[in-house]
Amino acid sequence: MSNLLDHVNSPEDIKSFDVPKLNGLAQEIRDLILQVVLSKGGHLSSNLGVVELTVALHYVFDFKKDRLILDVGHQCYAHKILTGRKDEFATLRTKDGIAGFPKREESVYDAANTGHSSTSASLACGMLRYGHDGAQIVALIGDGAMTGGLIYEAFNDVKAIGKKFIAIINNNDMSISKNVGSVAEYLRDLDSVRQPFREYGIKYYGSVDGHNIEELIKAFTYARDCRNSIIINVHTQKGKGYAEAEKFPDKYHSYSPSPSSGGSFSSCMGGKLLELAKRDDKICAITAAMADGTGLEKIRSELPGQFVDVGIAEEHALCMASGMAISGAKPYFAVYSSFLQRAYDQVIHDMCLNDCAITLCIDRAGFVPGDGETHQGVYDISYLRSVKNMTILAPKDLDELENMLEWSAHFYHPLAIRYPKYVPVHKYSVHESFRPGSWEWLAKAGEEVVVLACGALMNDFAMSVHDKYGGFDVVNARSVNPVDEKLLKSIAGKKIITLEDNVQPGGFGSGVAEFYIANGIAVPRMIIKAADGSKLTHASLSQLMQMNGFTEESLLAAVNSLKQ
Repeated sequence: MSNLLDHVNSPEDIKSFDVPKLNGLAQEIRDLILQVVLSKGGHLSSNLGVVELTVALHYVFDFKKDRLILDVGHQCYAHKILTGRKDEFATLRTKDGIAGFPKREESVYDAANTGHSSTSASLACGMLRYGHDGAQIVALIGDGAMTGGLIYEAFNDVKAIGKKFIAIINNNDMSISKNVGSVAEYLRDLDSVRQPFREYGIKYYGSVDGHNIEELIKAFTYARDCRNSIIINVHTQKGKGYAEAEKFPDKYHSYSPSPSSGGSFSSCMGGKLLELAKRDDKICAITAAMADGTGLEKIRSELPGQFVDVGIAEEHALCMASGMAISGAKPYFAVYSSFLQRAYDQVIHDMCLNDCAITLCIDRAGFVPGDGETHQGVYDISYLRSVKNMTILAPKDLDELENMLEWSAHFYHPLAIRYPKYVPVHKYSVHESFRPGSWEWLAKAGEEVVVLACGALMNDFAMSVHDKYGGFDVVNARSVNPVDEKLLKSIAGKKIITLEDNVQPGGFGSGVAEFYIANGIAVPRMIIKAADGSKLTHASLSQLMQMNGFTEESLLAAVNSLKQ
């Protein structure tokens, strides 16, 4: 580690630096980020783009007393390095290491755990209203997050609060992919707009070169000393300082040094949906700024008239999809499980109560390695299963996903297909034709214990243990809602273990138990193995599995306990 960083253990240590020293420090921070992320993975482009901005913020403000809220949190690496975590930085996103997002438990400098977009301004409003008298509250907002409606709901409240609010727009014309929509166009030309935030009672300052520390210090000092609420428009370059990331900022948004070989559920879904859309012009693919992450890049390129990117606006995406479905379209909304949560009202009120022919392609369902608790997709079964008219499916592999999508093209009711980031490894000989409420036996030898496995990860886990040790039968419970009533009745005299990468309350196992109770069938001896909401830290997939009780030993112990 080079000289300047060696002497920086907290933001206080940089207060005496002159501008040349601050520039040198910024370069050392950028070098450290590159060194760690290129070797271990993480969010690269966004963090490279805010190094100078972060240095200048900590130079001007005192964030032990003041509060810095990082919207989304993709851009927190320089912040962590400056706030006493540089020696731990090599442990980024690993079990027992530092998190890849702000985390209050790590440092007094992390004001809030932020992992989802457009929340910072509302958090700032809450801090202004209560408990932080005399403190400067600073929200660092990416321009991609400005497409989220929650930002403007917060801005609307600023004048009523009557206290100074500071927002910094990190304006790089990007979210994960290129920004879209009228807000993005508006933000590109803020300087020519007369008092763009006047209606909110917020002063505007801009634009500022986000890589010029001297300019940044001047702007932030003005904001700190200003009596009024203020928004500062800072222009940065995503991927700054690394040529490949500058050229392909979306590709290097989330970087892995060892990308997965073989096909993924995301690419499989995108390829099959393109095929379906070419056959039916009523099919439309929808994304909330995640076309590349969810596998929709091909349909965006080949069928732009059947593709919609609404920006970071999941609520609008799903409500709009409902309007499209009511009008005769066949929308498919591809979205990460943890981001679909943001549109739960629309799932209930607009999609399901209207019985709309919308298919939710729920990516990153289940355990998500690396990103930590804000990005875990372990709640979707629970928050969807209780909703009227909702069918929920979970394919065991890519072939079954394609089969489900083919079937979905002629299904005209609310549908959710959930699949993990995980790439299936087990080669299945069984591929029964799919229909809702139908499961399939993967291993059937008349054992007294039956394992009902929900989804690709759980089926692979169950079959790997079965192939090695035997002693139980395995069912692919591919239809989460409705369940396979005929099969459940046929095994009522057996002992049952359910496996799911969802939390237990309201999950798949709960649904199985509810079926037996509702039908007056004596509940068999049953063990529900599910995700533990308290054990969802940043870790590898194998570590997450182990921490949540999905090991060979634990499954065999459950089987043996039921046999006793």
